[in-house]
Amino acid sequence: MKLILIVLSCLVLIAAAFAQSDEGFQSAKVVAFERVAADVQHPEKADSYKISMRLGDTIYNCHANAPVTVFNDWSVNKEFPARLAANGKILQVKNTDGQVIEMNVVGKKRPK
Repeated sequence: MKLILIVLSCLVLIAAAFAQSDEGFQSAKVVAFERVAADVQHPEKADSYKISMRLGDTIYNCHANAPVTVFNDWSVNKEFPARLAANGKILQVKNTDGQVIEMNVVGKKRPK
């Protein structure tokens, strides 16, 4: 009986932790994805990307810097959990491996 209670309480804790980890995330679709050409004068910007994502009824144009391995499976029309940070200047996207990628929002528009 004690074992069953322990197992149930562990399952409840795991479910609660999982529910909190997705707090505020919504489904976002990749609208455009482009790798920016490397700049010889600024090698630290070698892995730069321009990404447009539709979150709700708004398209966010973003810039991101991350290793190519982070964006291996990204393509147009693919969906990822995402949320807009409180300041509205950062879009946080969960990758397929659970890593949260922060992208700088450089513009937004609502399609007609």
